[in-house]
Amino acid sequence: MAKKNSNQAADFIFKNGDVYTVDKDQTWAEAVAVKDGKILYVGNDKGVAAFKGTATRVVDLKGKMLMPGFVDSHNHAYLMAESLFWLSLNPYSTVEERQLAIKDYLKENPGIKQLRGVGWDEVIRDGKELGLAPRELLDQVVSDIPAVFIANSHHSILVNSKALEVAGIDKNTPDPQGGTIERDPATGEPTGILHEFSAQNLVINALPQPDFTVEQYKETILTWQEIAAEDGITSTFVPVHYPTENLLKAFEELDNTDKLTARYDLGLWADENEGTEQIGRLKELRDNYQGKSYMVDTIKIFADGVGEHKLVWDQNVLEKTVTALDKEGFRVYIHAIGDQGFYPSHNALDAFEYAAEVNGKRDSRHVITHIDWVKEEDVARFKDLGVIPAPQPAWFGKDWYSDVSGEQLKNLNRLNSYFEAGIPVASSSDFPSTDTFKRDMYPLTGIEVGITRLDPDATAETDLDKVVWPKEKATLEEMITSYTFNGAHLIFQEDERGSIEVGKKADLVVLDKNLFEIPITTIGEAKVLLTMFEGKEVFRHPTLINASYIKALVEQFEEEGEFANHGAARSLQAHLDTVVRFEKQEAAEKVVKHMQSFNQLLENHKKDGLISEVAYNNLKTNTDSLIKKWQ
Repeated sequence: MAKKNSNQAADFIFKNGDVYTVDKDQTWAEAVAVKDGKILYVGNDKGVAAFKGTATRVVDLKGKMLMPGFVDSHNHAYLMAESLFWLSLNPYSTVEERQLAIKDYLKENPGIKQLRGVGWDEVIRDGKELGLAPRELLDQVVSDIPAVFIANSHHSILVNSKALEVAGIDKNTPDPQGGTIERDPATGEPTGILHEFSAQNLVINALPQPDFTVEQYKETILTWQEIAAEDGITSTFVPVHYPTENLLKAFEELDNTDKLTARYDLGLWADENEGTEQIGRLKELRDNYQGKSYMVDTIKIFADGVGEHKLVWDQNVLEKTVTALDKEGFRVYIHAIGDQGFYPSHNALDAFEYAAEVNGKRDSRHVITHIDWVKEEDVARFKDLGVIPAPQPAWFGKDWYSDVSGEQLKNLNRLNSYFEAGIPVASSSDFPSTDTFKRDMYPLTGIEVGITRLDPDATAETDLDKVVWPKEKATLEEMITSYTFNGAHLIFQEDERGSIEVGKKADLVVLDKNLFEIPITTIGEAKVLLTMFEGKEVFRHPTLINASYIKALVEQFEEEGEFANHGAARSLQAHLDTVVRFEKQEAAEKVVKHMQSFNQLLENHKKDGLISEVAYNNLKTNTDSLIKKWQ
């Protein structure tokens, strides 16, 4: 037996698996060892044995796939606050149902100073059908306080008359740069609908509470992290589309208490009305907010919105602002969707080109996101300027583009063109706006659609005619790279994450199936079984939960000081020792009975102040899963 230094003993060993490393050679391995949050060894089962110590936790993958954690390169994680703290009208389809939901909400929340909500997306049609101005639909049920509902796309809001009054908006109020205040064509009075963020912020900034509180954002981030871990997401780029320091404070507080379980790169919003005048303030925020697991180094800019073929920024102001930001070392992240014959990505590339001419080229890693429409000749400009495309591949199989044909098709939803040109595509979800289309942020959905160009609800057998521009299909290797290494590259973390290599952070995901061995139309159905962030498990599928695992958690929590004394932890461990024996005997009734008693012991420890809230919640969740597994 080979001798080893005790310092080499791993915290975790994964063995007997299909390990797809996503290194430059796209190497496969069998085993991985992890120590102190980093990858200690990548190789075969025989070699990894040298790193097994007395305290090493060994995970037998039994042929399952291990790969790097996913990177979502466009995710509005903070907008989960809307579903947590606002009224959602998405469950309702008629005006009457929505108005009733508002009435019920006001009864349940008496005395509120404002009403915020999401999901009244068909308000224009609803208003026309009823012969009312859209704001009057809200006025009928809430007239004494300002009410603001944002569309799922987040590019339009519906407000009531009180909100317009509070904001001082009337028929004489001019449209701000890049925004539109909808008006009655006969009277010129505002209808209650405002498009794009410069117009929206006229109302939002006048509300009693324009932003979520720091505590609300903290709860939001913690909740989002749980879902992200279930989806295998370990890093993300978060573009912010309104001014907020509360969000930055929330990240700072969570980072200082080691509660961030993903790596965050944050992009601050640039106001199209302020141009270069805002750069001092943006620099100050960048200087004040940097952490272990989050970074502020990017500015988010809107080239266009949705709907109107209209540029948000004056092109001259855009070019000067991008150049000034580039000179200050910011990465610039530009939203550019486009449409047939309308290519805002071209304007964005012009701005980046101007910045390079003035400042000289550098490793800036500027980004253009969405890019539904890109001119064929502009693909080479991405490459030449070092600009990274960040598309949402899950959108690319939709039949929204059924009316596009002929010459225009070649400019639609590129993927293969970028890969062929050697451009590091970084794929993303645009959560939560994609929830409207039932896409959520699951990376495997995007990987599947990027390969098939089919709606994920379709099948290759019945819907081959629905393939959207098959020339732009990507390979499985390319799509995985776009959600791992390329995503890490976008956030300047490619030396730390994005592939399974010795010395890198142990951001890892276990899948129930090898993606290379299943039909490509079923990739989105594969399940994440385990997610690890920097060597710490942040998600484990219920099928992998057993008494030994829960016992290891108890030991971990004791080491981290989450118990008042050793006796409290030892009483739980002793209970679990018994359950381990019953599991080996497959004595289901005894397992359930003893774990129910374990639950009661947890409750007693909590009541007596012997266990922290964090440890209690984690152990309770896993105990309930184990009981359900054996029932």
